[in-house]
Amino acid sequence: MAVNQQILGWQLNNYDDFFKALQEKQHPLIPVAHRGLWNPAPENSLPAVQSCIDHNIFLIELDMQLTKDGHIVLMHDSTVDRTTNGSGEINQLTLKEIKELSLKELNGGSNAKNTKEKVPTLLEVLSMIKGKAMVNADKAWDLRHELYALVEQYDLFDYFMLKSDKPVEQLIAFFDSNPRNMSYMHKLSDKNLHQLDQLLETVSPTAIELLFYTEEDEVISEAIISKLKDQTNLWGNALDFAENARRSDSLSLLDPDMGWGWFIDRGISLIQTNYPLQFMDYAEKRMNINEPG
Repeated sequence: MAVNQQILGWQLNNYDDFFKALQEKQHPLIPVAHRGLWNPAPENSLPAVQSCIDHNIFLIELDMQLTKDGHIVLMHDSTVDRTTNGSGEINQLTLKEIKELSLKELNGGSNAKNTKEKVPTLLEVLSMIKGKAMVNADKAWDLRHELYALVEQYDLFDYFMLKSDKPVEQLIAFFDSNPRNMSYMHKLSDKNLHQLDQLLETVSPTAIELLFYTEEDEVISEAIISKLKDQTNLWGNALDFAENARRSDSLSLLDPDMGWGWFIDRGISLIQTNYPLQFMDYAEKRMNINEPG
């Protein structure tokens, strides 16, 4: 699918239009903001989420961990060491103890400065995104029951996407145990490709993430992509060191046609990146170049 045939998701009028295009498998092109738009805000922070909303980035990947007293907070690591001025395992800290910490700037690290931002709870984020964006929940399959309870309580089924690479039998057991399904994205590689037909027939995922180590992997073949396009939206992971045969952000910043453009050329429309604004600028310029006349 050429880029000039695709819908640029951020140019739609509102989130409802994006969600409709997603549900109807129209392959709206959009960057997935990895841990929010975290430059200049800290990763997985409320300002990082708000920046996505401000830029019509309707799909936001966020990481989730459970505190000692049962609260879901946004954080990638199992400890608070890298991204805050504190230390310790999240599952050994209470929410009160975590809220006393300050997030470090950007993606943290030993040399990063402290900010005034605090570690947010998922509930704080959910109140922000309703009607405005969808959360793609990473590191969250083990929290699926707690997440479902929140989504059901606050009627957020249209704003939340769970993901995993679990066997189809485990997916069916979870989804059949609930009266209503959340949106779901499956991580597909050559290792679990044998379950694809069963997955499509029984789970019908909103999106499928294609994981590939080389461009010769079967999962990225024209036959598999063609089959998937008819039934779901395709997600590509452009992050450095991801399973993407080095079609990464770093390559994209040097030569976007060889990075992000490579995904777009194959009809992969949901592209996870640490540089969503640069991606949007590239896609708009590319569309203008490809438009007739």
